[in-house]
Amino acid sequence: MTNVQTILSQLGGSRFIAMTGASVFSDGENTLVTKFKGSKVANIMYITLNSMDTYDVRICKYSKLNVSTIKEVNGAYSDMLKPIFENCTGLRTSL
Repeated sequence: MTNVQTILSQLGGSRFIAMTGASVFSDGENTLVTKFKGSKVANIMYITLNSMDTYDVRICKYSKLNVSTIKEVNGAYSDMLKPIFENCTGLRTSL
């Protein structure tokens, strides 16, 4: 399993995709990029596995070729990914 697949499974995998309408992309072998629907606050997220074996999470709002960072968390553990996403966007990742 690649790092990107691992990150996606830690978010909830296919349940995360179904609940958020996410499109999942890979930006290299250590970064997951996902676009999602349903939140007025943000619509794109970057999660990168860093050298400390933790994650750097950046949740952004993309509109009209402008990307503004809404929330950035460095050094997040895998069990923190869902709460970070849910608290920032207001979207649920599972039922």
